[in-house]
Amino acid sequence: MTFSLKNVTKLAIISTGFALLATGCAADGFDPSDPRGPFTGDGIADPNSETPPPPIVADPNDPVGVDPAPALFADKLVNPSNLIVTNESIYWVEFANNQATLDWMHIDGGEVFAVGTLSSLPFSSVADDAGIYFAASSEQNIVFAPHLGLSARPLLSSTTNPLAIQVTDDFAFWTAADGCLYRGAKEGGDAQRVACGDGAPVTLSIADGRAYWTTTDGALFGSSLEANSVADKLLADENFGEGVIADESGFYWADAQKRQIRSFSFVDGAFDVLASSQYEPVGVTQDRFYLYFTTQGDGGIKRVLKSGNAAVDVMATGQAGPSQVVATQDWLYWINEGDGSVMRLLKNYNY
Repeated sequence: MTFSLKNVTKLAIISTGFALLATGCAADGFDPSDPRGPFTGDGIADPNSETPPPPIVADPNDPVGVDPAPALFADKLVNPSNLIVTNESIYWVEFANNQATLDWMHIDGGEVFAVGTLSSLPFSSVADDAGIYFAASSEQNIVFAPHLGLSARPLLSSTTNPLAIQVTDDFAFWTAADGCLYRGAKEGGDAQRVACGDGAPVTLSIADGRAYWTTTDGALFGSSLEANSVADKLLADENFGEGVIADESGFYWADAQKRQIRSFSFVDGAFDVLASSQYEPVGVTQDRFYLYFTTQGDGGIKRVLKSGNAAVDVMATGQAGPSQVVATQDWLYWINEGDGSVMRLLKNYNY
């Protein structure tokens, strides 16, 4: 794999990153000693014992606070994908002329920098404190690029056709075309097989010490994170797209065929329809209480309580084919496929 990184002369890309599944830290009004934090997505959303955080009070000196409209961060991008948001940075990949370019900008906006080129489009990517991890399927490797903009390098040997990737404190985990989940130490070395299911596992979520992955034939598998584990087949014949995510209580996904946002409880095996009659639901992200999702058919950015005890809040409309969406403590960031833009919206607002 060819991956060359340029120097970034603006703000150094030293950041404390997150996996795409969960971001944020404690906020006003919540116990800071709670190790889960109110926005990590690791807690069970129980409306009988906890409530979502209150709306952010609009600051008359802050235009965003007065009018929480979507803000344009970057536009005229070519086939943007692989959106990553960290404490200080936003990354995405553009793909044109058979070349993938890693772009970077500061989390509060500003100039866009092309910080790296890849010889092919990665299947997926994720970030942590140290840098970005790419599942490079065509090169059959996991590639690591530090936030500092130094040379990227292949991370793990014995890697075959990696697809979906996530990371924990010590390991990178990825699915492969052979139907299995693998892991490898972040410092590099050999890959270890964790567990195997059936079908091509194209999405991966990690929550509460377990891995969950979905396949192209509509199955959901779960396993521990230890090597040589056994995969449990939890669901079959579902319509899983790219918009899937898990927390410790359940699994959530966008079903474009049924036009629904659905959930499956790990506690009692119950299904729930959190939102129905949606127009092409695609991207899904979360915090401790809400699922946030995009609907390409009507250009919507929406949210619904994980508990299912509330109507859908329409946070924004008129977006140009919104797809992947990422949540931080206060903001939503998403890609508009229709016009090649990256957008931001105040998340915790009384819609």
